[in-house]
Amino acid sequence: MAKGKKIYIGIILLAIILVTSLCVSYAFFAQKLEEHGKLNIIVGTLDYKLSEKELAIPSHTAKEFKIEVTSLNDTDTKYEVYYQISKENSDLEFGYVEDTEDEPKGEIKKNAKKEITLYVRNHTDNNQTITLGVEGGFLNNNLVLKKGKSIPKLDYSKEQQQLYTIIEEVEKYSRNNEITETTTFTLPEDNNKLALADNTLAGTVYIRKDGQIGFQGLNNDKCLVKRYSLEEVEEFTNHHEICNQNIYKNLVVNGYGEYGDNTNFPGFIYNKETNDFKIDVTKLVPTSSQDMIPVDVNKKYYYSMDAYTEAVDVKNFLGLVENDYDKLDIPSQTVMYVPHTLTKLAKDLNKGDTVVYLEDISNWSVTSITPNYQRGFIFWNYQDSTGYQYPPETYSRNLTGYTEWLNETSINKTNNTITLIKEWDGENYPAGTQVSQQNAGLTYNYALLSSKPLTSTYQKYQATITGTNYNNSSFTSFRFPTKYIKIYTLFNYENAKNTTTLYAYIKNIVFEEVEE
Repeated sequence: MAKGKKIYIGIILLAIILVTSLCVSYAFFAQKLEEHGKLNIIVGTLDYKLSEKELAIPSHTAKEFKIEVTSLNDTDTKYEVYYQISKENSDLEFGYVEDTEDEPKGEIKKNAKKEITLYVRNHTDNNQTITLGVEGGFLNNNLVLKKGKSIPKLDYSKEQQQLYTIIEEVEKYSRNNEITETTTFTLPEDNNKLALADNTLAGTVYIRKDGQIGFQGLNNDKCLVKRYSLEEVEEFTNHHEICNQNIYKNLVVNGYGEYGDNTNFPGFIYNKETNDFKIDVTKLVPTSSQDMIPVDVNKKYYYSMDAYTEAVDVKNFLGLVENDYDKLDIPSQTVMYVPHTLTKLAKDLNKGDTVVYLEDISNWSVTSITPNYQRGFIFWNYQDSTGYQYPPETYSRNLTGYTEWLNETSINKTNNTITLIKEWDGENYPAGTQVSQQNAGLTYNYALLSSKPLTSTYQKYQATITGTNYNNSSFTSFRFPTKYIKIYTLFNYENAKNTTTLYAYIKNIVFEEVEE
């Protein structure tokens, strides 16, 4: 028993010695790791060093960071740099640029370095901090992040990144200085003024007095543009002379052919050699741009287009499609009426009725030559999707259109009644609803050219448009409910019969706000 007891005690002593040795060894190991410095990131048995662990980005600032990742390992490994933000914000853009020397993840040789270019745009009103870390793994293992998020790739180039930085600096300048007229900065001469001493992008920055910022410049065979109307920076590589056009002011995307294709104009064919568009006009061809351009009818706009055609002595139309709050087309019949016919329903008008009772029809008239678009009603009670009801004689989609409801014997001015030529099958309208004798005219706004031939060589057609009109009375102002416009062309209206294919040609399509 004594001998067994001694063996038992010996085993316990050995266990104590083993545990103590392990603790001391671990403490010594941890102490050695601390000697690598605060920026060393330890992942399992692998060790890496980051040149920066925290990225500080002031409010409304764009910054570039070059981060070095150093492997402190004696073997080749996999690595991934991750990031953490205390509070995610959609107004904070962060990622690596496409022309970074190395990417945030991949394989790294033993004791080697990787250089990663990161870019941050802080649109918020607060300073932001992004924390970086790195995790590693052996080459034969899959590396799965245990902390943070993978750094995304930004979808713009080095030049675009530079321009975003400029825009942020210009926004700061405009907030700190009173802009009473359009102010311009020519880069890189004005770099110091915008705190951009190391920028190499050449071009001109424009600040309008309303705070909108534009830019246009050429760098590394790329034309870079920041339009007044768009937040995005665009980059074009076709036809460098396009950069001589004022793309930054143009509200028409691809109006100068800057995309090098028929973007925004699906009905056109793009000519690469001449950087213009053409359209087959052998037959009647109406077409419009794809994008809707927001407009403020209280502002003034300049509209122009260069055009010519091979089809001679035919009528053509160059103008606009106007659209309402709900982006619906505004054809002429929705804003037109026979003047002085505004009245109210004296009784309800319901399905099946054959007589319409009005308060006063003294100015209503139908003769044998009255067109069908004047043989009906427009009811002034239309509401858009917000519930807003348009005032009478401005805009309504509650109309009978080109369907005839009255003829030469329908109107009884003694009784203020209209006898319909068939039973009413439209909507029910209560007594008191305001109504006019309907009317129509040219379908859209033909501000540039209306029902006239084009020349056989390029000619500029232009106009200015501002304010609103009633009863479709002007091409130089907008129809009352207009919130958007589209570019519109209608060639060969009379549909001349040609034995060969003929084309119309278009270029330099411009719609821009006039600065006053």
